[in-house]
Amino acid sequence: MWFELRKESLGFLRHAPVVHVAEAVIEVPRNAVFGAIVEPRGWKHWFPGVREAAYTTPPPYGVGTIREADVGGTRWVEELIDWEYPTRWAWTVLRTSIPFAQAQVELFEFTEEAGGTRVRWTLALEPRLLARLGAPLAGRMISRLLRQAMENLATYLERNGASERRTTLP
Repeated sequence: MWFELRKESLGFLRHAPVVHVAEAVIEVPRNAVFGAIVEPRGWKHWFPGVREAAYTTPPPYGVGTIREADVGGTRWVEELIDWEYPTRWAWTVLRTSIPFAQAQVELFEFTEEAGGTRVRWTLALEPRLLARLGAPLAGRMISRLLRQAMENLATYLERNGASERRTTLP
């Protein structure tokens, strides 16, 4: 069963009822971090809970691209709403297999940091009951999740010899 969400733009970040922000620094060049984040098939190797992710629209990829993901056994269909290499990447959730939110937007921002990249993840939503019940723990959980994901990503990129790669995606 699918639950439809309201499609939103980046403007939703300014007026969403719930906004969580987490930051982490990864000792990998920004181009490599951005390249790994926009490559959906790699997420299962470094982002906790992601079993599979893929673009379902044909290249070239950018704003308007549809991504589908299996996260912990739940299904998500997302549309990319921002893709500014190598600084920003965002999506709005179109539908999901769990009644989590009425609307949801996620934004990743990347800035150069001495020796690496600062990753800022903003999760904005209009929660349904399920998300409201978990709200008291959500802020800490998202911060921990991003830190773990970035540690995993650094290891994944190092293992695959990609930490110094200069990606040339759009």
